Amino acid sequence: MWKNLAPSLVRQRIIIECTTTKIVEPYQIKDYLLKLAKITKMEVLSEPFAYTAHEMGYGGWIHWKSSGSHVYSYPTTPPLFTVDIYTCKPFSPEKAVEFTKKYFKALQIVWKEIKI
Repeated sequence: MWKNLAPSLVRQRIIIECTTTKIVEPYQIKDYLLKLAKITKMEVLSEPFAYTAHEMGYGGWIHWKSSGSHVYSYPTTPPLFTVDIYTCKPFSPEKAVEFTKKYFKALQIVWKEIKI
């Protein structure tokens, strides 16, 4: 059973998943995360990090003053890109989703806000 242990703390979480025409690579992950910070109006505390998981795809994350985001890129057919955003500062999920859709020219996109 879930209980909000800090009701006075603002927390917002969303998951975005999309399919793309080709797998998203580390250089794109870094660029996307920096631009996502601007769209969500988050203050970047450190440059984004991206890595290879070899045959499993790629991943990355960015640290924001008010939390951050991590992403994964999978070599499925079609390729899957998934984004998890967790913040302690409100932002527009719709803007983040629309930005993601346009940035990757997504074939399909879905998203879900996780209510705390």
